[in-house]
Amino acid sequence: MNLPCPLWLDALLIAPFRWPASPYLGMWLGSTLLALWCLILGELSYALVFLLQRRRLSQMQDDMVRLHNLSVDAIHSGDKAAYLAVNSLAQEKLGNNFFATAAAGMTAIWPLPFALAWMAQRFEGIVLYHLPGTTRSLGYVFVLLSAYIAEKLVFSRLKRHLPLFARIEAIKQADRERRGPMRPF
Repeated sequence: MNLPCPLWLDALLIAPFRWPASPYLGMWLGSTLLALWCLILGELSYALVFLLQRRRLSQMQDDMVRLHNLSVDAIHSGDKAAYLAVNSLAQEKLGNNFFATAAAGMTAIWPLPFALAWMAQRFEGIVLYHLPGTTRSLGYVFVLLSAYIAEKLVFSRLKRHLPLFARIEAIKQADRERRGPMRPF
């Protein structure tokens, strides 16, 4: 499948791949910069979604913790019927919270499939490395994902020092402190 890519965008994306004289260095440099663009766009998207949905996400977590703690109180008081009823609701809230949080988190990686699709148009079939002792090889997917994962690890350490992401972490911390812990059984 051939995805339409505006010529100006294609020229912008391919330029770093052509800068070094070595095709291997070009693949690593271009993929590293493309991964960085994906990371920045994805993290900004996540921040926007979090800020737009924070009250809803916080309310879902509040409900989940409250119902869990009620089920713990019911089991400690010996009321099995109340425990089963409240625990069923708590499990439903846990599922809702899990999938809502996962959906918000997935916004951070949405640019990657588009980058991979663009790279497939340009680099499909080009073998960069052969795995010794096998017939398998590694190409553009390996390079882009390796660069993305390395950048994501570095960014996870740096983001608490960036104003927008520090604000998001402060909001999450304040919610955790206000909500209190989930009590153990």
